[in-house]
Amino acid sequence: MAQSLFKRSSVTKMLIAELTRTTHALPKGQDQYEAQTYLSPTGRTVAKVMICVTAIEKEDVGKDDSYWRMRISDPSGTVQVYAGTYQPEAVQAILQLKIPCFVAIIGKLNIYEPEDGSHIVSIRPDSVTVIDGAIRDDFILDASLSLIRSVRKTDDEIMKKVTSIYGEKDDKDTYIFVARQAIESLLPDHGAVHHDDKAGEAKQDKQESKGINAPDPTPPDSKSMKASPSSSPQGKTDKSIDSSIKTVQEVIFEILKEKGTVKYEDIPELLKARDINPLMVDWTSAVKRLMHEGQCYEPKTGILKVAM
Repeated sequence: MAQSLFKRSSVTKMLIAELTRTTHALPKGQDQYEAQTYLSPTGRTVAKVMICVTAIEKEDVGKDDSYWRMRISDPSGTVQVYAGTYQPEAVQAILQLKIPCFVAIIGKLNIYEPEDGSHIVSIRPDSVTVIDGAIRDDFILDASLSLIRSVRKTDDEIMKKVTSIYGEKDDKDTYIFVARQAIESLLPDHGAVHHDDKAGEAKQDKQESKGINAPDPTPPDSKSMKASPSSSPQGKTDKSIDSSIKTVQEVIFEILKEKGTVKYEDIPELLKARDINPLMVDWTSAVKRLMHEGQCYEPKTGILKVAM
């Protein structure tokens, strides 16, 4: 009997912002059991994915607990997970979840294309595992640094192919920006790490977690942050985050200083003018932080003014 050519698919660690924009299916080979692979907007070839996220909500959308939908979030966005008859272990795990909670998910991308030509990305999970806050944060750091390295080493020929498929709206710098925002979300003071006993308190006092489409609630029993670019061994050796790439909070503050007064509703367009995709950064939380820090205020509802 001929030996099977089946090979286990590799798993790619991803942030949701990149995952939900990975829609281009690559051609399959001759093996009927070959897994479907996709080309991501950063040039990565993706089969299975791994993400560590917050499970925000779950809903039984079938009959007799047979088909479940779960919405999950990380600092870069949200996505849906669907598990049914063909994912029995994942269904049982989802049944046991107490929302909200941190989970690690390994699964395959599922791309739905409505008639309008758009793409809706979801995940078909092979496994769903409850984790604690420290594991989730370590993963976000690791996935963010991996994304930065991947973007920087992708050669120009692959990026030309990526641009021909996805267009130029999401270039390399966009994803480096997204990765840095994800890392920044792990820091107790959003940019300054304090190695003292108050680090856990700072994390607990932090306002809501970030997401493009929805907030990412932090379970009350989660552990204080253990991962940061400066405290992690990986962070000490990896200097890949350019100081020239500003956080969205810094950019918005620069805009306010230049203009003095800005309408809240105009911020997305002002970010676009600086080559920042407002759908891929949590600019609303950045504005809240600026107001909390006293760097700007609302003289009238919907109007932001820089604090002098």
